[in-house]
Amino acid sequence: MRQGEARRVVTHVVSGDLWAGAEVQVYNLCRALQATNRVAPTAVVFNAGILHDKLRELGIPVTLADETKLGPITIARTIASHCKEHNSRIVHTHGFKENVLGILGKELARVPISVRTVHGNPETTFTFRRPHKWLVHKLDILLGRFRQQAIIAVSTQLEETLERLFPGKVHKIFNFIDVDDTRRQWRTITETDNKTPRIGIVGRLVPVKRIDIFIRTLALLNQQGVACRGVIVGSGPLLPELRQLTVDLGIAEQIDFKGFVNPAAAEMTKLDVLLMTSDHEGLPMTLLEALALEIPVVAHHVGGIPEVLDNGRCGWLVQDHSAEGYTQALAQSLSESADRKRKTDSGLMHVHRLFGAEANTLRYTDVYNI
Repeated sequence: MRQGEARRVVTHVVSGDLWAGAEVQVYNLCRALQATNRVAPTAVVFNAGILHDKLRELGIPVTLADETKLGPITIARTIASHCKEHNSRIVHTHGFKENVLGILGKELARVPISVRTVHGNPETTFTFRRPHKWLVHKLDILLGRFRQQAIIAVSTQLEETLERLFPGKVHKIFNFIDVDDTRRQWRTITETDNKTPRIGIVGRLVPVKRIDIFIRTLALLNQQGVACRGVIVGSGPLLPELRQLTVDLGIAEQIDFKGFVNPAAAEMTKLDVLLMTSDHEGLPMTLLEALALEIPVVAHHVGGIPEVLDNGRCGWLVQDHSAEGYTQALAQSLSESADRKRKTDSGLMHVHRLFGAEANTLRYTDVYNI
């Protein structure tokens, strides 16, 4: 960038109703962009909450387009007004609804460029039985093809899938974390009862995360004589059902429901193993944090997870997506101390090399220069 040249303003459009993987990555990206001399990030957020507040704490201009009070057209006009006020040159959207409304706002404000990040595979199936969602999905694809200039995939699996939908427009840029900062804040391991391994899962209590498999795995381990405790970090609509499952399986006393914890690393550092049982994932931020903190990981071989775990060199990948499959892998991870050390050492090097903040932020700024 030439001396005296103004930084390019990029407006991120994001729901912000949760503090989950996409929201954490948007925050990490905005913070990293703010530290450059090339991009000035701003944001339009559809919900008040953690993301909205944390962006404002950074001093980033944020407009709340409250979707609980405003209709779609009003939200699009709010996006347009924000872009005009801040002279935005790029609108960067994060999510299906955000893509549609963000592109409409971009057109109203005559912003020249629009970019989207696809953070993961859809969590619902789009069929004619759900005509509204099906139509939004089809509209989203059409808008991406004809009204956006770049599509960012956060993993190789997503890159391959999206290239078929948006040929010639897809750029792979991994989710990232500040590894050194994460280690400075959380590397000190909290003292726990070392006699009883603590196996944890972090995520929303929704069907795709398959917390039910996690609970059944803990029950099976205890039945096989491997005494351990389960730790569930997260909140969501399935909480009553999952609590009842622990009672039905006779392990209610061995499972701790921690609820939503921010940051989740505060609980992760107490774990002996992080277990990931999702049906599918994009590129989980929690997984990157686990590697940075040298926490052993056992995870489903799906989505971007094998890429983060370097095809098993940085953790245990499970093909058998069942309690029996995870039980076998967990038993290995708990009993093979030399292998644990080798995998966590490899994981730290791997996350530094591929998923650090600096290199991936530069890739975003390169895309913004299209």
